[in-house]
Amino acid sequence: MVQFNIRKGTFKSLRSVSTFASTVKSDPRSEKWRFRESIGRYGTLVLIGGSIISPLMLGLLAVLWAGKGPGSGESASPSWRSIALKGWVTEAVTLCSLVIQVCTSAQALICTSLAAATILETTGVPLSQVAEFSTMRGANDGPWRLVYLIFTSSIRKFLSPQPLMMLVLFFGTMATQFASTILVTDLDVASITGSANQTQLNLTLSDSIQLYQPTEAQWHLKPTDYSSFGEIPSGVGVQPTEHGFSDTGNVKRIFLPLIHDNRTKLHRYTGSAYGINSRVACAAPVLSGEFQAIDPGSKPLPFLLTMIGNISYEATLSNAGLDIPPLCADGKCLPTQFNCTMPTTGIPGRLGTYMCLPDLSNVIDTKNFTFFNDPRNSPITPHSMVFLVTRNNGSFDDWSFVNNVSTIPDNPSRDGEWARWKLGDKVNLDVSLCFSGLLWEMSDVDMSTTHDTVEPTVVYDPKTRDIDTSAVRTLLGANPRSAPSDRQLLTVNSISNTTTDSRLLHYLDGAINSGVFGLPDPPSGTTINGDGASYGVSSINPFQDYAITFQHALRDTNRPALALQTMLTIMAMSLHYGQLPMLDTPGDVSITEAVSVTIPVRWTGLAIVAGIVFANTISIVAITVLFLLRTRFSKQGHFWHTISQLISDKTVDILQAGTESRDDIIQKEIVRSDPVVVIARCKRSGRVQVLRKDDVENESESV
Repeated sequence: MVQFNIRKGTFKSLRSVSTFASTVKSDPRSEKWRFRESIGRYGTLVLIGGSIISPLMLGLLAVLWAGKGPGSGESASPSWRSIALKGWVTEAVTLCSLVIQVCTSAQALICTSLAAATILETTGVPLSQVAEFSTMRGANDGPWRLVYLIFTSSIRKFLSPQPLMMLVLFFGTMATQFASTILVTDLDVASITGSANQTQLNLTLSDSIQLYQPTEAQWHLKPTDYSSFGEIPSGVGVQPTEHGFSDTGNVKRIFLPLIHDNRTKLHRYTGSAYGINSRVACAAPVLSGEFQAIDPGSKPLPFLLTMIGNISYEATLSNAGLDIPPLCADGKCLPTQFNCTMPTTGIPGRLGTYMCLPDLSNVIDTKNFTFFNDPRNSPITPHSMVFLVTRNNGSFDDWSFVNNVSTIPDNPSRDGEWARWKLGDKVNLDVSLCFSGLLWEMSDVDMSTTHDTVEPTVVYDPKTRDIDTSAVRTLLGANPRSAPSDRQLLTVNSISNTTTDSRLLHYLDGAINSGVFGLPDPPSGTTINGDGASYGVSSINPFQDYAITFQHALRDTNRPALALQTMLTIMAMSLHYGQLPMLDTPGDVSITEAVSVTIPVRWTGLAIVAGIVFANTISIVAITVLFLLRTRFSKQGHFWHTISQLISDKTVDILQAGTESRDDIIQKEIVRSDPVVVIARCKRSGRVQVLRKDDVENESESV
C-alpha cells in the first residue's frame, strides 16, 4: 500500500524551488491571452486548416453529387464526365472522406487538450484525476478518454457547455470514421451518356439487291417492333373543328436504323435515317345506299349484315367547311362505292367496330398508278387511303329490323367527325370518313434523348384475357391518360437533306399500300375487324396488336384519325425494321450510347456527412472560444508546464509516493479524500499549481 507520510523537509525544499522558478519567470503579460502561445502554431494550423479543408471536401463532394445535372450527364462538365466514365467516383468519395477523417481526428486531439485545460481551470476535477487531465493538455489519444473521465466523475458536469461540446465532438469524430461508408450508400449503378462513337451502318441498297413488292396485307403479321422514334409534331390539334373536320396534321416520325439491342441504350444518333410523313383527316360522311341482311352460308351466324352504297365527297367536304380538291390524279381517284360487312356487338356495353375500305376496283389505272401519296401540304389527295370507320351497339336481335334490305336514312345527326344514325329501336350507328396519307423519306438527322428508352409491348394476360395496349398507345401519342413526357420519344435536334426519291423509299411507299390493301390485286371491298369482341364476317382479321390498339385508341380518344394513324405507324415501323437486314451500303454515323457507371443517385448520405461535419465544426469553434476566454495558465501541446503545475502541497506526497505505483492503487488511496481541484495561481507562493476549488472560490489561495 502507498504511504503518503513523507518528510516535510523534502516538500519545503520542492516548494522553495518552485517558488523561486515561478518568481524568476513571472511576467504579468504571460497571464494575458495570446493565441499563438496558448494554442501554438501546430494547433492553430490544425484547427483553422481543418475547418477550411473539411468544408472544401464537402464542396467537392457536392459538386460530384450534383455534377450530373438534368438528364443523363450529357451536359455535365468534362471533369465530372471523365471521373464518372473512368469509374473513379468511388475512389474520389473515399479520398474526400479520408481527408475529412484526418482533419477531424487531428482537430479532435487539439480540442481534447483545450477542453481538458478549460475544465481543469474552471469547473475543476477530482484530485484523483488531476494528473490525467493535466497531461491531456500536452498529449492525448482523443476525446474518448476525456468524455469517459467526465462521465465517471459527475453526470452533472455534462450539463456545462464544455463537456457537451466534447460529447458532440466525440460522436462526430466517431461518425466521420464511417463517412466513406455513409457516402457510398448514395452510390448506385446508373446510365449516363457516354462518348460519341464514329462508326458505319448499312443505310441504303445497292443496285444488286432485288426488291419484290409485298402482295398480301400486313394486318395478319405480328408487329415486330415498338421502338422509340424521333417526332416532329404537326402543331395541329386533332379535335374537330366547328364544322366537324378532324385533322392530325402532317406528323413526321423518324425511325432509327438500329436493331433492338442497340436502341434502348442509345442517347444520341447523328446520320441518315428513314421516316414517314403521316396524316389522317376525318369528317362526318354523306352516304347513300342500304343495309342488307343476307344468307351467311356456312357461317354460324343468323345473317350477314352489310352496308352497300356510295360516298358523296362533294357534300361531305362541303359540310366540313372544305374546298373540294381534285378527286383524280396519276391513275388514281378517290373511291366512291363501298360494300362493307357490318359487325354486331358481342358483349353488352361494347361497340362492334369495323374499318371498311371502299371499292378500289374501278378507280385505279394499274398502268399509270403511282404509290406516291404526299400528305405534307394537303390532308386529302386523290392518292389518299380512304377508310369508313363504323361502330354500333346493336346485337343480331337489334339489327333484325333490316329484313333483307333497309335503306340508309339520309338524315343522320352529326357529332364532330361522326355521322350518327338511330336505327330500329336500339341501334346507334356511327360512321366517320377518313383520309390517310403516308409518305416515306430519308433525311440526315441529329436525334437525342436524356435517358434510356423502354420499348413497350402489348401485354396479354392469359388468366383474365385482358390485353393492355396503354404503353404502346402512349408511345404513339394515343393515350390521353399519359403525359407527353411519358412517350419515350427522341428529340429531333436537326433535320436536313430530306429526299423522297430512292429505290428503297419507293419500295416502302408501295409496301405500305400493299400492306393495307393487299395490292396489286385491287379488292372490290375490304372490311377490317377493329374489335376482338365483334360478331360478323370481315375480309381481314388483323393480328390482335392492330385490332385491340385501334379499339382502345378509339375508345379513349373518340378520334378515328388518331386511332388510324396509330395503326398505320405500327405497320410502317414493322416494315422499316423488317427491311434493315437488306441494306448493304454503309454510311457514316455517330452513335452515343448510355454507359452503366457508379455515380451518386441520392443525397441522403451526403446530407448526413455534411451534418456531422457541421456539428463537428460548431463544437470545435465553441471549444476553442471557451478555451481562449476562460483559461490563463494552459498551453496546448506543451508538456513541462502540465507536470510542473501538478506540484503543490496537495499533490507532492502523491507524486513522491507514486514513482513505482499503478494509477488504480493511487486512486484507491486518494478516493477516501478526493476534493475537487483546479489549476490556479497560489496567492502565497505565486506559483500556478493545483489548488482546492473551494479555496480558490473563497479567494484564500489564489489571485
